[in-house]
Amino acid sequence: TVEGRRVAVGSKRLMRRLGIDPDGFAARAEALAREGQSPLYAAIDGKLAGLIAVADQIKPGTPAAVESLRRLGLRIVMVTGDNRGTAEAIARRLGIDEVRAEVLPTEKARIVADLQGDGSRRVAFVGDGINDAPALAQADVGIAMGAGTDIAIESADIVLISGDLRHVPEAIALSKATMTNIRQNLGWAFGYNVLLIP
Repeated sequence: TVEGRRVAVGSKRLMRRLGIDPDGFAARAEALAREGQSPLYAAIDGKLAGLIAVADQIKPGTPAAVESLRRLGLRIVMVTGDNRGTAEAIARRLGIDEVRAEVLPTEKARIVADLQGDGSRRVAFVGDGINDAPALAQADVGIAMGAGTDIAIESADIVLISGDLRHVPEAIALSKATMTNIRQNLGWAFGYNVLLIP
């Protein structure tokens, strides 16, 4: 309530839940979403009054991180609560083909479980917000940004202190190299024991 008037600001879903028709700004909202901006609707006393656009800036290292992950042969899926048009615009800029948008926190965890399938595929999830915590916990490897929320950091298996996404492919490559080293060492130890103990 602002100066005796009811003010609501939020998504199209919120406006509909409040019984307010957001379609008066539909064309402008879609145009903003195509530009990578998330449209928020403003209503005063139950009537649509305006549109606010907010946008996250793509961090400088993100395109390089996505390309490095692609070179590792990984399937990349953007999972976000953002507006579909906004998410698809950002995904196009980053070269990400698969987008799941307008999802709730519990749906993020369900999407991770679906991607895991019967357990034969390993899924890593990268996130930094409260909304990402269930998905970080569900993933085989949860990777949180150091600048993220405490609950995201607590839910993750790996925390990247710098918050630079370029460290994600580095962490994956390092873990693969470590596992290769472990397997080689076990192989040598097994072979040594088989040959020399008798």
